[in-house]
Amino acid sequence: MYKSNKSENKKTKDEPIILKKSNRKGKRFFISMPEFGHSHHFGSDVGKTYIDGRTDKEKEAWIKRHKDDKNWNNKHSGIYYSRHLLWGKFRDLKKNVKELEKKDKVKIIIDI
Repeated sequence: MYKSNKSENKKTKDEPIILKKSNRKGKRFFISMPEFGHSHHFGSDVGKTYIDGRTDKEKEAWIKRHKDDKNWNNKHSGIYYSRHLLWGKFRDLKKNVKELEKKDKVKIIIDI
């Protein structure tokens, strides 16, 4: 007797996260999380961030201003990706992506 495997259609936990430029007015990046069936637009398309050359002092001020935001530690929020990718440890987006991949044990594909 044939049994259908409904789980074949489900997204795997190993499915990568995809980082793209946002098509939403006022936003810079778009992160797609197919495993969870949702996405997030984040970062201002006109503002400058740490990866754009903002100083360490400005980075500290940004963190201080946003650290109490509701979804600061929520992987399913735009502020989380702004924090780790735009205002992360490095001034280089690709290095911040690699750092976040290690932290969250995920694969992020950069499609910019």
